[in-house]
Amino acid sequence: MIAKDSQRQQRFLDIADQYKEVIAKVCSVYTSENAPFADLYQEVLINIWTGLDSYRGDAKLSTWIYRLALNTCITWQRRNKRHSLGVAIDAGFDIPDSSADSASDIAELYSLISRLDAFDKALITLWLDEKSYDEISAILGISKTNVATRLHRVKNRLATLANNL
Repeated sequence: MIAKDSQRQQRFLDIADQYKEVIAKVCSVYTSENAPFADLYQEVLINIWTGLDSYRGDAKLSTWIYRLALNTCITWQRRNKRHSLGVAIDAGFDIPDSSADSASDIAELYSLISRLDAFDKALITLWLDEKSYDEISAILGISKTNVATRLHRVKNRLATLANNL
């Protein structure tokens, strides 16, 4: 029994370490005044821990992690309807480029993304993370054609929001 618990704990720690950047990206998109990054991140880890034994391997582990992280954040957002539009992107992971212009552009992008509904946030986050349409389809449970259509609409919405700043 102790060996099995130890194996489970090690598996959890390995997954948490391997997917920490994925979890951070998803949580950062849903971070707001009423949904602090640390709380969202911890909630995702709790759900990974509790769901670890139910992972059957039908989908890739990365797909399961994305889906779990997205569902956790969306559920949190639904429970706390009064979330703010602001996003804190300095929530524990590095911004890809250290130049001030790039950091400013990324901050603006995340601010615009924060204005989208929960599903569109998930869609654009997966696309920005360079997931294929097939992977996005599997994670979100929609057809590949629907991914393309909705992604086109989300990009247009973000462009409109950016032009109205």
